[in-house]
Amino acid sequence: MAIAKTKRDKIVAQALEELIFARRYKQGKVSNWQKNEDLYYGKKVASQESRANVDLGRMQEFVHTWLSKIDNPLTFKFTKRKESQLKRVARLNALRKVDQDRDDWDIKDIAGKKQAGIYGRAIYWYSADSINGYQPHLDNVDVYDFLIDPSGGGLDIEKARYMGRYGVVKDKKELKQGVKDKLYIRSEVENLIGEDAVGNAAETSTEEINKRNRALDTNITRTQKESESTTDKYKFWEWLTTYEGERYYLLLTEKGATAIRVECLDDMFTPTEEFPLGAWPVWTYATCPDLSEFWTPSPCDYVRELFMAQAVSINQMLDNAEQINKPQKVVDVGAIENLAELKYRRDGYIKVKQGIDVSKALQVVRPPPIDGPIEVFNILEGIQQKQTGVNAGTEGQEKVDAKVGIYEGNQAAAADRFGLLNKSYSFGYKRFARLYEIGVRDHLSKKVAVDLIGPDGIETEEITKRDIFHRGDRFGVMVEASDAEEQASTQDQKNKLTFLDTIMNSPNPQFQGLLNPKKSFETQAKVAGFTEDEIKQLLDTSEYGNAEIISEAELDIEGLLEGKEVKPNKAANIAYKQHVVDYLNNHEDDMTHEQFMRIATYLTELEPIIMRNTVREMQAKVSAMGIPAAPAAKPVAPTSTPAGGGAPAGPLNANPAPQPNAGVQL
Repeated sequence: MAIAKTKRDKIVAQALEELIFARRYKQGKVSNWQKNEDLYYGKKVASQESRANVDLGRMQEFVHTWLSKIDNPLTFKFTKRKESQLKRVARLNALRKVDQDRDDWDIKDIAGKKQAGIYGRAIYWYSADSINGYQPHLDNVDVYDFLIDPSGGGLDIEKARYMGRYGVVKDKKELKQGVKDKLYIRSEVENLIGEDAVGNAAETSTEEINKRNRALDTNITRTQKESESTTDKYKFWEWLTTYEGERYYLLLTEKGATAIRVECLDDMFTPTEEFPLGAWPVWTYATCPDLSEFWTPSPCDYVRELFMAQAVSINQMLDNAEQINKPQKVVDVGAIENLAELKYRRDGYIKVKQGIDVSKALQVVRPPPIDGPIEVFNILEGIQQKQTGVNAGTEGQEKVDAKVGIYEGNQAAAADRFGLLNKSYSFGYKRFARLYEIGVRDHLSKKVAVDLIGPDGIETEEITKRDIFHRGDRFGVMVEASDAEEQASTQDQKNKLTFLDTIMNSPNPQFQGLLNPKKSFETQAKVAGFTEDEIKQLLDTSEYGNAEIISEAELDIEGLLEGKEVKPNKAANIAYKQHVVDYLNNHEDDMTHEQFMRIATYLTELEPIIMRNTVREMQAKVSAMGIPAAPAAKPVAPTSTPAGGGAPAGPLNANPAPQPNAGVQL
């Protein structure tokens, strides 16, 4: 929907004011971030306290160990809220697996977690399009490039009235194509890329200046990443704002105050019950979530001072060691013939003048010991481990001896710490799942091949959004546990499994038959991590197939209740019919007479299909048992022909229904 220029100008002016305000608010965090960067990226400053200036690499060690404990890739799953959604949810989950692989979600997840460790926040921008067929787009957003309404708090970003990211790059060809596609505003693009205009890629924005600190180590002399000769490249802000109760998307340049695109957000992202104004296409999580603050401390903030103090201690120790190896000396210069002989030489001699007391001619200044700095280092290390949970155990260096219980207790305690982070992490995942669902609903207009696990193994199916979504559908979302949570519950799992095994296999007659074997199996399978659907498949090989056909029965019942024309389901079997009959019996009082008769009539139409499918199943079972099928009945010759020719009076049973062998119990 086109927006009038006067309104557009007001929205742009508001967006620029918001941008400047949010930047000033966030700038106070930058100094802490850059201190963390100095330690992580190995930036050295000349020491005024010691001759040694050794970088211990503690910050890299800490960040990488921390990452290894939360390195599970993005994994969310949609779950059914009613039986009719079973197969559709399976299709959506299968599509998610395809998109996760082709859009490289795993490495983007790791890159975001690294930022979370250093800066306290991981930020992602998610959208989908159908320009060249359905395409998902998950983008990492650098914390330096992201701004958000400070008054929105630190939990639900839907409460923020504005936010945006810097660094969206377009070249002249893309801008011209966007005008042709009526995506960008022609007049604004023409002003931006006129004949003498050059790109703004080399501009010195606050965001670019802040990011240069990462490159300020001892080996890099230039921190400007864009060449001045780059003239075809333009950088934009993607800005999201709220104006007069509506949400808008802008693609604008800050210095030129030019917006080449201004669009209502609900024209780009279909509103839902959860997001009636259109969802902000951003999801994020904090390592230390706070109710009122978006920019919160990071794990590195808590250990930075400790690592700096440890570096001082180690450098003091090195200085002391050097003084021990090369000590200062007090020399009576008149007593020694050649001062050069004071330098250490193997089997060397120092000549002194005759009559001189050697013990008084040369004395070594007593150097400081190295024990003190080492003790300080170890004390600081203990403090760091208690504060963060990153210790020898989490690094995989702790010795496992006879004290297994203590080891597992330490592991569980460390896992609890990382599990706290996982709660925030999972909160971000759930929002990502909702954004992903909206993207599929809006853009999966052409068929995409996915792999589904069925009763006969993996099957490939081509799907569109019509195969997944029905009007009014809402799916559940489940976020899988991280390594940290699994590690935390290891002992609990062992206790449950040991208890069940002890009771089930106990020779004590009091325990025999006490537990339901099937329920015990289900409990053990759940503890082992199997899903409910997987447990059903393990318990009964026919259950999985029936689950799918029952899901189809639910779907057909919904259509009949809504008055839709539902064709008899060609896969219907006895389980399908029984489910429909049970529904009629259980909901007779809830339906109108028309709905009841519609379902009853549908059941009558199903009879020949159910009989045919039942016979086919019986034949398959007979064949599996190795029993030859009964020969088909021979056609009966006609006894008479009607006058005038035509078909014989007696019917020809050319395709009789196959009969199972007599005497075979099925």
